[in-house]
Parts: sequence; structure tokens; C-alpha cells
Amino acid sequence: MKAFISVFFFGVVLFYFQPVMAEQLPLTIATGWGAMTGSVVIAQEKGFFKEQGIKTTTLSMTGGQQIFQAYVQGKADVMCNTCLRIVQSNLNPSDHVIIGTLSYSDNQMKLIARKSAGITKVSDLKGKKIAVTQASFAHFYLERFLLFYGLTLDDVELVFGGKKEIPGIIERGLADAAMWHGVPITETKKILGNDYVIFQNPAIYRKTQQLIVHRAWLAQHREQAKGVLRAILKGEEFMKTHMEEGIEIMAKTKGYDIKDMAQTVRHEMNYHLSLEQSIFNELESIEQWALDNNIVERKIPRNYLEMVDYSLLEEVDPKRVSIIRPLSL
Repeated sequence: MKAFISVFFFGVVLFYFQPVMAEQLPLTIATGWGAMTGSVVIAQEKGFFKEQGIKTTTLSMTGGQQIFQAYVQGKADVMCNTCLRIVQSNLNPSDHVIIGTLSYSDNQMKLIARKSAGITKVSDLKGKKIAVTQASFAHFYLERFLLFYGLTLDDVELVFGGKKEIPGIIERGLADAAMWHGVPITETKKILGNDYVIFQNPAIYRKTQQLIVHRAWLAQHREQAKGVLRAILKGEEFMKTHMEEGIEIMAKTKGYDIKDMAQTVRHEMNYHLSLEQSIFNELESIEQWALDNNIVERKIPRNYLEMVDYSLLEEVDPKRVSIIRPLSL
């Protein structure tokens, strides 16, 4: 009888503490190589996740596709990625959900051109070769960029190459200009010396970085998910109040030159955890571009209203949610 009571008591204790124990499992967040996930990086390095009772690790991947693969293969519980990667993916909205926009940039993308190729203004790009990575955000943005200045993709010749290949394409004279950001632009500047001009325009398009989780994970770890958002908010605040230290942390973590990271953070990044109505405009415009250019196999546009859950952020900080919601009776 005593043995039965002991086993019963142990079972009750185990059942009672099971949710707490489950919440202590390590959480893996897949982030990109660039600066758009800065608030997540700071939250990890400064222990803000730990303050929320969350043990985390971050996987710093080299690109959106690598992040996506880590997430779908179960190597990451949370994914930081762009709207373009979400559109390109075959993620089922019933299985995955966006719970926050981490950051945005209006002027991250740049077009660098060789002046000796006769390019000193955007209209000079007509008839020129432009290097870009196919089906990337740079590819999408380039089309918008040209349209803004009265040109189309038919007015130029595209030279496709991977992100790391872009500088070499310019160096070998295979293209007169390139559309990208970050390291490819920095390396191309070094190659061209003073023989370059850069075009960028903050009025063309806003690029955002999203925080995506599995709905199944969210259903079991809702409080932990809110803790993730609170930690990110602290990371964001740290970047505002201790920017120099934040830049140093990010440069070291991401393997960037600190001067380049400082330039990017100070002049290109806006860290603001939010969920705004404009997220649907961004997703839908990229969706239509992907359909028009056969970037995705589906023929019917996806309904992105099903892929955003604003309830968590609304509970954490309602002022950061501007999505139009039905009025409660």
C-alpha cells in the first residue's frame, strides 16, 4: 500500500510540474547573417531571454534559404526571415504563423554602378548589364527600382549570380552594375576604387524581417513565446540606449567589420518589434511578383490573413499592434 501511495504521489507531482519542465527545454532561433535580427542577437548575448526563464541558442545562418531549411528540418523552433522567403516557401499557413515584425529598412538595398561604363544617373542604366541574385529580394527590389525611374527589366540585361559571386562578376567586367546590400556592396566598392556611383531611394520599398513559429509549438508554449517577445523588446531598447556596445556585439557575433556594422545599424536599420497592417501589403505585393515571374509553383495567391497572429504581441505591448481587428461586442 505504501508503495502504491508513493508511486501515485510521484505521478501527481510529475503531472503537476510537467508544463514547467517543458518550458525549460532549450529554444533554438535561426537568424540571418545581417543586421536585421539585431534585437534578437542582443537579447541572446545580454541574457534577456534568460531573464524570461528561457534557455536559448541562436543559429546564425548565411542566408534566408539556410534559415528556412533549419526551421523546416526541425533544427530551429523559431525563424527570423523576410517576407520574400515566406512567399517563396511552401509553408502552410495552418501550420506556421508570424508573431512579430522585428525590424525594417527603407534604404538597405543599393545599386552600385561603374562610372567608367557611362553611368552617372539612373537613366544611364538603360542597355546596361546588372548583376543580381535571381529570385532574391534584390531581384524583386530591382524591378521596383527601375519602375520608379521610368525603366523596366526589359531595358536592362540581367546577369544572375549568387550573393558571394556578385563582386567577382563586376570585377571581371561581366556586368556594369549590381543590386544588393551589405558585404557584396562593400566588396564591390573595394574592387572599383573610386570608379563607382551608388543609387538608393528610401521611397521605393520597405524591407522587413519577420519572426515565425510553428503553430503546434505556440499552442504548447504560449507563455514562453510572450517571453521571447519581451526579451526582444529589451534587446531593441538596448540598441537605442547602448548603441555603441550593441554594434560591437553584433559585429563580433556576425563576423562583420565594426565600421560596416556601425554604418548599417546607424543609417539603415530600424529596430521596432511590431505588427502593422502594411505587413499584408508587403506579402501580397511580393506574392504577385512571384506568381508573375513563376518564382513559385502555385497559381492561386495565398491568403496571408491566415498567417499572422497578433494576439501575443497585443498582450505584451498593445501599442505595437496596428493591424485592423474586428470590433468586440
